[in-house]
Amino acid sequence: MLWKPCHPGTAWLYGCLLLLLVPFSQAQESYGKPEDPVAAEVMGIEVRTSNPGEMTYAIDQVLMVSYAKEHGLGATDGEIRQLIARKKEMEMRTRKEAEARHGKIQKQLQSGSLSEDDRKQLEEEQKFLGNMLQRARVAETQGSDPKQTAAETQVAKAIIGQWKVNKALYKKYGGRVAYQQSGAAPLDAYYRFFKDAQKTGDLKILNKEFESVFWNFYTDDNKHRFYLENEKDKAINTPWWMMDPKSG
Repeated sequence: MLWKPCHPGTAWLYGCLLLLLVPFSQAQESYGKPEDPVAAEVMGIEVRTSNPGEMTYAIDQVLMVSYAKEHGLGATDGEIRQLIARKKEMEMRTRKEAEARHGKIQKQLQSGSLSEDDRKQLEEEQKFLGNMLQRARVAETQGSDPKQTAAETQVAKAIIGQWKVNKALYKKYGGRVAYQQSGAAPLDAYYRFFKDAQKTGDLKILNKEFESVFWNFYTDDNKHRFYLENEKDKAINTPWWMMDPKSG
């Protein structure tokens, strides 16, 4: 699903790969394995699957990609450059914080006044930070790889496009905005958008068991935390990658 949690940490851009929109074609007649049952039809495309999560993903992708294309919500070159520059800035900040924490732990471990449990906990944290810093160093050496740059650009396009769709849907439908690690999600707007697609016939969920799973995501408030009324407009209209993350 487009809004599945994705933490904006050191490698946050690549952690959001599921936001990379699948290039469904309007000429495409089906999605999934031919031997699987038809779970849904979305904009004339049969969605064949025995997995409700996969059905939901396909529905999201087809309708969101179509909406973005219809309303010209693609990413500009300038926005892509801005996001990638912000990514590098955030990664540098995270690395410096990790290096500082790693050094602090080293001093604590050398103090000789730790309990066995505290020492074990600090050693585990130090090992985790060491691995993270090693991965960061490797990533830096790959920065000039054309394939890596192309993948980075493609993911950035998807992230920006999804944010623009979220913003547009919220402007049209309003409603509550849910916290997601991949950015603020206009939950009620999603629900109304998909309901409209169902009314027009663009969305037909044929597997009734899957249908209840699909709609439950939007109707079960226990699955979400919501922004306050005086916070939600800013949350949905501000690109999450431009927000200043809390230190640590």
